[in-house]
Amino acid sequence: MRDFLFISIFSLFCFTTALSQSYEVRSVVGITYYQGDLSPLPVRFSFSQGHPAYGVSLSVKSNKYVSINSNFLKGTLSGTDEDASGLWRRRRNLNFTSYLYEFGVTSEFYLNPFIKQLDKFGVKVYYTTGINVFHFNPKTQLNGEWIALQPLGTEGQELAEYGNKSKYSLTQINIPFGMGINFNLSPNIVMGFEVVPRLTFTDYIDDVSGSYVNYDELLNARGLNAASLSNRTGEYLESEPVQVETGTGRGDPNDNDWYLFTGMYIGYKIGGIPPISLEKQALEKIESNPDL
Repeated sequence: MRDFLFISIFSLFCFTTALSQSYEVRSVVGITYYQGDLSPLPVRFSFSQGHPAYGVSLSVKSNKYVSINSNFLKGTLSGTDEDASGLWRRRRNLNFTSYLYEFGVTSEFYLNPFIKQLDKFGVKVYYTTGINVFHFNPKTQLNGEWIALQPLGTEGQELAEYGNKSKYSLTQINIPFGMGINFNLSPNIVMGFEVVPRLTFTDYIDDVSGSYVNYDELLNARGLNAASLSNRTGEYLESEPVQVETGTGRGDPNDNDWYLFTGMYIGYKIGGIPPISLEKQALEKIESNPDL
């Protein structure tokens, strides 16, 4: 009988451990920043103007070491040569703005089990990483009208005489990695802060990567909007369109674009059945019945 009870307790422990996963629904707000060919400085982590972003997240945690999150984020990215530090880049006179939709799965790896001193401050510190799918669509203004840049092929995409390279995809993946910290406001409410850059695999968030196509050649192949928005130096100089040879550098094709999300969240915890209390009750029952 005792063996039967111990087997039952073990089965109950396995079952209730699965149920005891804690769930956390989070409301997320913060700022997104772009980094690429149209950043203020031609160096890594020179981020352009930030824009508000918001989202939601569902976190599942079954032990003290790691949690798994599904996330949705909506924001905006932008960059402009007006903010550039160098005269050549200001003369280039390019800019873009794009909405951002991001969905992904990330993990949070908690450091508290390894750095016990963190518990004294009532905070949990974690490293986060995972994978996201994001959608963007760079646009710019011409004569007061917003124009999507990708369909224009501003660097000669899909033209046989310029290599017949494909237009870039507006849906891409990225790898987020960064740090976060959270703490309890009450037994069920948590507040957290994160700083999480996104490593992307595209250089076209800003529609700028490779080389110019000569103005007249692009005008004949793609029309006035494509030629005007590929090379905007004439606007900066308040002159006629500036002619440059096809193949002249327009961007840096060796360095993909990045973006950064930094922000905060408020989470509401939805806990499972606590297995410890159930085990304790079962063991107390055994101890109170010596005939078992």
